[in-house]
Amino acid sequence: MFQSNINEIVNRSAVPGIRKAIGPPRSLSLAVALLLGATDSRSAFADGGTPTAPSPLNTSAAGTASRSTGPSGSGNIRETSRVALKPSLSSVKPSTTVPASAETAKPTDVESSISQALRMIGECKSRFRSVNDYSCDFYKRERINGTLTPLHVMTMKERTQPKSIYFKFKQPNRGREAIYVEGKNNGSILAHDVGFTKFLAGTMELDPKGWRAMENNRHPITEAGIGELIDTIEGRWAKELHPKHSVINHFEEIQVGPHNSVVMIESIHPEHQPGFLFHKVRLFINREHGLPIRFEAYDWPRTPDGEPELVEEYTYLNLKLNQGLKDIDFDPANAQYSFGRF
Repeated sequence: MFQSNINEIVNRSAVPGIRKAIGPPRSLSLAVALLLGATDSRSAFADGGTPTAPSPLNTSAAGTASRSTGPSGSGNIRETSRVALKPSLSSVKPSTTVPASAETAKPTDVESSISQALRMIGECKSRFRSVNDYSCDFYKRERINGTLTPLHVMTMKERTQPKSIYFKFKQPNRGREAIYVEGKNNGSILAHDVGFTKFLAGTMELDPKGWRAMENNRHPITEAGIGELIDTIEGRWAKELHPKHSVINHFEEIQVGPHNSVVMIESIHPEHQPGFLFHKVRLFINREHGLPIRFEAYDWPRTPDGEPELVEEYTYLNLKLNQGLKDIDFDPANAQYSFGRF
């Protein structure tokens, strides 16, 4: 991302100690893209790279498929299955077989399952209204131009009003930081790299939707966070889920990292139709606090006998709610942060 050719860092901004990166050279790109949270119903981890920080994807999860309805056409199906959460989640098989036709589906069963999914995401939204701020360990990977990015592990803080985000990398580029506060800093992201590049560039201002910030990223930082994820999933499910075109599976007692009281909702569109964003979506809700802690999205298989392709996934572990985060938690002047050149 940042490289050694730092030849167009100019124009001191209105923020003390901050410099703005301008011009087209890609050598200055701080891939804040790698910092951002996912909404738009999309997120990802998968194979590739050996993480140096603990990964929630290396944990096995035992789950019970409590309901499976939809075009698979079996009404209520109850069976016990083992669901393994691995770095390559495309290897996890759904507990039902999707038929070529939806003619055998039982509409009342499908509608009931869709209603349950919509009710549960609505409950997540209601629960999040009571959240003023939170911190967590944030794991992220996305598929960009057909290739999955390396696993990114960050410390994350978010405040809901005004929307404020802080990221500090654990891997890769340990020590990199970024801050975004809605309505502050000229609407820019404040970010710095590590090592020699930090010495040369200092803290930079980046347009959240500019090419530098969006390079190697699917979503801007302005759309980061659990609340945005909930809103997007609720909107997509309300628009897309239909008894004739959807399979809904519910899994209980899934384990995600240290959390074992997790329910997973899986929505599947067997056939690719206009307006459908993904082939398969999985949402993991921690029953302890009623909020999503994991999200996965898959594209349709490229071949008739192929596997769904993981597109994006996010995981939020060690979630701590309503800690009373203050302005200083989203200020580069915070003595615990490392903005500036030294």
